[in-house]
Amino acid sequence: MSDNRGFALIHSPLLGPRSWQAVVDTLDSRGERAVLVDLSEGLGVLRGFYAALGETASRQIDERAILVAHSGAGALIPSILQAAGGRAHAVIFVDALLPHPGRSWFDTSPAALTARLRREAQAGRAPPWPNWLPSDLLQRLLPDAAMRHGLIADAPAAPLAFLDEPAPDGQALAPSGGCAYLQLSSAYDREAKQARAAAWPVERLDGHHLSIMAHASLVADSLVDLASRLLGSET
Repeated sequence: MSDNRGFALIHSPLLGPRSWQAVVDTLDSRGERAVLVDLSEGLGVLRGFYAALGETASRQIDERAILVAHSGAGALIPSILQAAGGRAHAVIFVDALLPHPGRSWFDTSPAALTARLRREAQAGRAPPWPNWLPSDLLQRLLPDAAMRHGLIADAPAAPLAFLDEPAPDGQALAPSGGCAYLQLSSAYDREAKQARAAAWPVERLDGHHLSIMAHASLVADSLVDLASRLLGSET
């Protein structure tokens, strides 16, 4: 346990805050300060989604927070750092996209997926993320029915305008405590390789993208370890 650090767990904007709930509960049970950041309000704008999501997150972040970003939340980190100022002390990316200024989410996705989401969109919104997966795959990843149904109920239908919006330039923004990467699945091999090239601490769990729900204890172990490696004696 640390007396002077806290974790701010940030869900993908394509999922909901309940995706991090099991890890928050695990960290709390170990005496760590953990805040579950809810980004839902940030998708309620017509444009300027990155700024709105950054402001939404920053209002929920305490001093000396370690931002923990899962999946698409990684691309939001520059906007969150800008809004939060010095309160964000370090960042841990978890099976997450890295910031991609000038490129939209659609620019980072496979062309076939982009075409499918545009085709299946209703009222300008993409299908919720769980609908992108074969139902049997989601059941294998989350065999616990209550957990699986919670994920489905929590996932928003993201506006196409958000998926089309280029990410802002935040390359100059960096937390004082540095960055680390926790890889959960082979889908994020490229991002983990980039993190190693940048000399970040990197850990690999033999899990899957939703291990933050299915294997919360292992993920919490890695977050505490990476936080200690980032902040050293400060923690």
